[in-house]
Amino acid sequence: MRRAMLTVLMSAMLPAIATASGWETTLDRLLTAPVSEREELIAAVVDEAPEWHEVADRILSAGYAEFPEAGAPVLRTTVCSDTVERPWVLVVPESYDPEVPTPLLVVLHGGVGGATIAEDPLGEASDNELVDMATENGWVSLVPFGQAGATWWDDVGMDNIQRLLRKVKIELNIDDDRVWMAGFSDGGSAGFAHAMVAPTDYAAFLALNGHIGVGSLDGDLPTYAPNLANSPVYVTTTFDDGLYPSERMRPTIEMARRAGADIFYRELPGEHDFDDVAGDLPLMARFLERHPRDPFPHEITWEATSAEFGRCKWFAIDRVTTGRAARWHHDFNAALVDDRRTVGFFPQWDFEGSGILVDGISDEESAARSMGLRPGDIIVEADGAPIDSLAALDVWKEGVSRGDAFGFTVIRDGARVHLSGEFPPEANYNVFKRDAPSARATASFMANHVDVRASRLGAFSILVHPDMFRLDENLVVTVNGDVVYDEPVAPDIGFMLSNYVENRDRSLLYVAEVEIDLR
Repeated sequence: MRRAMLTVLMSAMLPAIATASGWETTLDRLLTAPVSEREELIAAVVDEAPEWHEVADRILSAGYAEFPEAGAPVLRTTVCSDTVERPWVLVVPESYDPEVPTPLLVVLHGGVGGATIAEDPLGEASDNELVDMATENGWVSLVPFGQAGATWWDDVGMDNIQRLLRKVKIELNIDDDRVWMAGFSDGGSAGFAHAMVAPTDYAAFLALNGHIGVGSLDGDLPTYAPNLANSPVYVTTTFDDGLYPSERMRPTIEMARRAGADIFYRELPGEHDFDDVAGDLPLMARFLERHPRDPFPHEITWEATSAEFGRCKWFAIDRVTTGRAARWHHDFNAALVDDRRTVGFFPQWDFEGSGILVDGISDEESAARSMGLRPGDIIVEADGAPIDSLAALDVWKEGVSRGDAFGFTVIRDGARVHLSGEFPPEANYNVFKRDAPSARATASFMANHVDVRASRLGAFSILVHPDMFRLDENLVVTVNGDVVYDEPVAPDIGFMLSNYVENRDRSLLYVAEVEIDLR
């Protein structure tokens, strides 16, 4: 709706566009050009000096072709930033109409830390109930596939998700304000992480049976609970989850809510199994439909350690100082007891033989590492008890405790090998790591005035959109009560185009950026 209103507004401001002029032809090329050609094409458009609203209108009115493969999952591959080619699946519903902006659900799988990629990504996407939910509601589904070295919380995996989202937006008419992220287990943990470090593309998240701290603990991401105030998150836990049971996860949700998080929380009977939360799928769909993105929220609270994860929609932290934090700048964290009897390996989920095929070993210190368990080992016994499945291993773990010694028998290179290990003792840990000072800011706007309440904020940026501010009046910015900016903002076509081709977000078609250094 916002995009349509903006298009009507701009169309009323200028005569109807006639046949394409030089800059229009160049702009049309820019919209589909590879990264290597963008800078030159942007410069060519700027040299023609069109009016900013003409450029915006051209972008917003760009059309899309029919999608001939609608109605069936499509397997594709992409070369990630580490030069490794990985698969991904796109599911476009039969109801897709290129004339109508369509919602999109990014679906992230669990077990992302395994060494190998999914053997049958098309089959896994086709058998995914979150994908089915999206299809039933007429939404597009994007299903990336990750592995160790390209997880949902490392540079390679996060960059892959972001680039795939932009690829889909170039090809399909996606509703920018109805893009959601969903996942179970590691996919659920990713929902928390992305909501805290990179939420701008998304309207809401489904974080199902995940852990709010995994992005920090396993991915070293600078995650802060106050950032969850900017995006609604639907969270489930189950009472008997062997990894993240409700009793252990509840304090982390309570902590996040004290920090201002917008979390809808459900505790359900069951274990670490998607079937135990699948009954909530209709509720999840309604939750997402109720939460389109507000591209220009009147208030943003954001905390970051650097510019890398400093942006949330129209506000960005560009530099953090090392001085004393403001009195109101509290660190929201939670100390938990780690009493999990986790060996520390990733299974090959689709292994059909007897036993458990080890796909990878977790990066953290674990019993698996100390005992010398290797990828490719097949676990067949635990303390002499036959282990023919993951369920059998779970039964065995019910009889052991943290700190206990144990033994595995594995098949390695065709021979039976006995390995001895020990569960680590119970230990306390913080949900979020804290390795560097952070800046926190609450930025709000009203009319042409932006007010920022800041702690340790050295420099920041405000992205300007004509739906937010009048461009014929000065923009006034105050930080902790002091005026730091009081000037007009001129549309910058070069910035406008470079920002758009990088982010492919027509709802966030900013026309300028105001950078403010507080030194």
